[in-house]
Amino acid sequence: MKTMNPFPTSEYISAEYFCDRESELKQIVDFIDSQRNITIISRRRLGKTALIKHCFHHLKKRKDLSLHYFDIYATRDLHEFINILSSALIGYFESKPEKMLSQLIKMLGQFRPKLTFDELSGAPSVELSLQTHAEKEQSLAAIFSYLSGQKQRIIIAIDEFQQITSYPEKNVEALLRTQIQSSNNITMIYSGSNRRMLISLFSDYARPFYQSSGFLFLDKIDQDRYKEFISKHFKKAGRKISDDSLSFILDWAQGHTYFVQEICNRVYSAGDTDIVLPDVKQVTLAILEERTPLYQVYQNMLTASQYALLKAIAMETAIKKPNSSAFLTRYKLGAASSVVRSLTALETKDLIFAENGVYSLTDIFL
Repeated sequence: MKTMNPFPTSEYISAEYFCDRESELKQIVDFIDSQRNITIISRRRLGKTALIKHCFHHLKKRKDLSLHYFDIYATRDLHEFINILSSALIGYFESKPEKMLSQLIKMLGQFRPKLTFDELSGAPSVELSLQTHAEKEQSLAAIFSYLSGQKQRIIIAIDEFQQITSYPEKNVEALLRTQIQSSNNITMIYSGSNRRMLISLFSDYARPFYQSSGFLFLDKIDQDRYKEFISKHFKKAGRKISDDSLSFILDWAQGHTYFVQEICNRVYSAGDTDIVLPDVKQVTLAILEERTPLYQVYQNMLTASQYALLKAIAMETAIKKPNSSAFLTRYKLGAASSVVRSLTALETKDLIFAENGVYSLTDIFL
């Protein structure tokens, strides 16, 4: 039987394949135990979703809690948000299809609920017919009223929470805040990658979610701990990876969780018993060759000035003052005003990421 690759790059598997984050886990659990909401912020693919699922894995044996996670990144409006919320919750509390449908009709019958099941996973999906803003408000109120009546404490994790700010409906923030606040048995975990927007959501005095959540800013995993984790899994399979290989992986991927996992996944899959630096370099070269056609598309997708700036930031790895005369001159980027416009465009396209005034590429491989 083929052994499982211990370096997953997509879904959370189990605690065995999860590296560190012990202090972050404790912080989240402390917030849950004290019934305080928490917002987890990190750049994309640094592991915030895996951390939430790791926390739920840690808490799943507790009978006093019901744990719910859903990702709203793909939602375009409040209607889609409500459908995903309904699907995530109703399947937990009602195990049998007939009970599920009965509860749906009782709770949301006026909105003509349609219940379907995924052919592969069997997961329930709820679709409500909501025509007016009033119906959306009423359906959301009905869902939270249902949750308030549950005996367990309810933990709801909403990934990419900043998406609600792009919904076309008015007063979405106020509507959600009102319903969440009215439920004494609900604790929220918000998470997302748009640092600026999430901080504004919870720190701006004029916004409904003002000071309704604490913050956890997720950083990179300590390199020594990551080395130990990687080495342990190779050793467990009767294999060895050299220390300079480990250092190269972490340096080349800039310690970014997803990209470290991707390299380790490929190196492990190669099947070598004794991994040395040339083996790892060959893997990273293969990754870049695979992605070259994708990256070449950017030259046609971006304006000349945007592409030039993207390349310049890549060459620097990270840049603190992208409109400084030294940076502009070194890469022949033209006027500072043009660079500012290009920065905004690249951020909007999610090609670059700004944190504490430092700009870097979202995709480390690029």
